[in-house]
Amino acid sequence: MDELYLRLVLAGDASKFSWFVDNYKGMAFSIAYRIVNNREDAEEIVQDAFLKAFKSLGKFRRGSKFSTWLYRIVVNTAYTKIRTASLHPDFFDESDAEGVLIENVDSAYHSLDAAERSAVVNKAMDRLSVDDRLFLTLYYLNENSIEEITEITGISRENVKMKLHRARNRMYKVLNGKLKSEISSVLR
Repeated sequence: MDELYLRLVLAGDASKFSWFVDNYKGMAFSIAYRIVNNREDAEEIVQDAFLKAFKSLGKFRRGSKFSTWLYRIVVNTAYTKIRTASLHPDFFDESDAEGVLIENVDSAYHSLDAAERSAVVNKAMDRLSVDDRLFLTLYYLNENSIEEITEITGISRENVKMKLHRARNRMYKVLNGKLKSEISSVLR
C-alpha cells in the first residue's frame, strides 16, 4: 500500500499523504516521546518529521520501507530538539536495583493486571536514558528488525545489538527496583 500512495503523492495528489500520517503517526509519536519524554515536544517533533518527509518524498529510496525512512526522520528530529533545547532527561541509577530477588520480582509482575503492567513498564521506561528508550521502543513496540534499527539510527548492526542488549539489562534493573518497591509497599 505504501508504494501505491507514494506514487499518488509523487504524481501530484498531496492529499494522499494523509494515508501515511494516519498509518504511522502512532509509532512516530511513541518513538519521539521515548526520546524527549514530553508529550508536547513529541507531538511537535512528529509534525515536523511528517512535514520533512513530505518535502523530501522525492528523495526517498525505494530500497527500504517508508516506515523505516520516516522513523529515521523522527529520530533525527527528536535528537535535534534535544540538542537545541538542551533537554536533559533523568537517568537510572543502577544502585536502585541492588539486592533484588528475581523470584519476588517475577511473582509480583505476574500478579499485576495488564493496565498495571503497562503503567509499571512506562514508569520504568521514563527512568532510562534517551538511547535506551529509543532502542527498546523500536525493537519491542515497533517490532523493527536489527537491520531496520540500523537504518533508522545510522548505527552499525553490531552497535545496535550491543545497545539493545545494554538497554534490556538496564530496563530489567529498573523493573526490578520498581517492583521491589511495589512489593515492599504491599507487604507493609
